[in-house]
Amino acid sequence: MEHLQGDFGRLLLSFALGMAVGLEREISDKPAGLRTNVLICLGSTLFTLVSLRMAGPLTDPTRIAAQVVSGIGFLGAGAIMREGEHVTGLTTAATIFVVAAIGMAVGFGFSRLACICAVATLMVQVVLARMDMLVDHMRRRYTFRIVSDPDEKAIHAIEKILRLNGIHVMSSKVMKRNSLYHSEWATTGPTEKQARVAHELLQSTHVMEVTY
Repeated sequence: MEHLQGDFGRLLLSFALGMAVGLEREISDKPAGLRTNVLICLGSTLFTLVSLRMAGPLTDPTRIAAQVVSGIGFLGAGAIMREGEHVTGLTTAATIFVVAAIGMAVGFGFSRLACICAVATLMVQVVLARMDMLVDHMRRRYTFRIVSDPDEKAIHAIEKILRLNGIHVMSSKVMKRNSLYHSEWATTGPTEKQARVAHELLQSTHVMEVTY
């Protein structure tokens, strides 16, 4: 009976911590939301408790619990998606991994450590997310596709506009098609400057078409 009460308390704490992290994910409209994170945390705790209960003098108490680490990796991998040049779901996969670790910590009785980790996870998701958005705004990536005169002067004019606006060119390529230059410029820089570049390119006498 004493074991049952202790296990119930750990499962209850696991539920609460999983719900705290999951609620933030749900509010942020992420794929792995409230129910997913609660179930992952509860499942990890239960596997750990079962592992402890089944342990004997010649049995390693971490054998079952250790499989949670490898098993949760498959679940996290399913959340990672590639969309063109962008990879999404990495933060969701990392959150799934951490929530499983929180559940295991609760199951092994490291309740204080689990609570600290849950608070740290929420800080990362809320505070660092805002910093990430700021950095992303300052270094937004665009690909300019430009149709221009079949003249080297046109390429030099494009390079000059990008340089004067402080836009960093990561890569570029130029093709000649239908007696015109079709060039692509992969750039990074603030959104406002990128928009200014597009406007100045359209004003250039060498440029006929700009998409980005």
